Amino acid sequence: MHRRKDLWGPDAEEFDPDRFIDERLKKYLLKNSFIFLPFNAGPRICLGQQFAYNEMSFMIIRFLQHFSSISLDEDSAPPEAHPPAEWAQGEGRRRIERVFPKIHLTMYANGGMWLKMKEADNNA
Repeated sequence: MHRRKDLWGPDAEEFDPDRFIDERLKKYLLKNSFIFLPFNAGPRICLGQQFAYNEMSFMIIRFLQHFSSISLDEDSAPPEAHPPAEWAQGEGRRRIERVFPKIHLTMYANGGMWLKMKEADNNA
């Protein structure tokens, strides 16, 4: 649903956070609130949506306060964490993917997401 070109435009496969904050917002999202479904919509909207947004914001801020750099550590990741080699010849997002996303009930990184982090110098 979140990759449908009829709902999100011709670049639906590309990661583009600007699609939520620029003029495309009026064209794609306000037309139908049910096309972006992480928390559902309408009368069955998730009661914890605002709590989840607040919790995510808090965690990201605290995370960024403790680390000065965070990068993907592809060398430490197990083989199952790497995307299949044939994805490099494909189209859209898969062509540039550096992790192997999988879907079960929710989306997750197959083999985990291996990161390198450098602790921030809080004395500066």
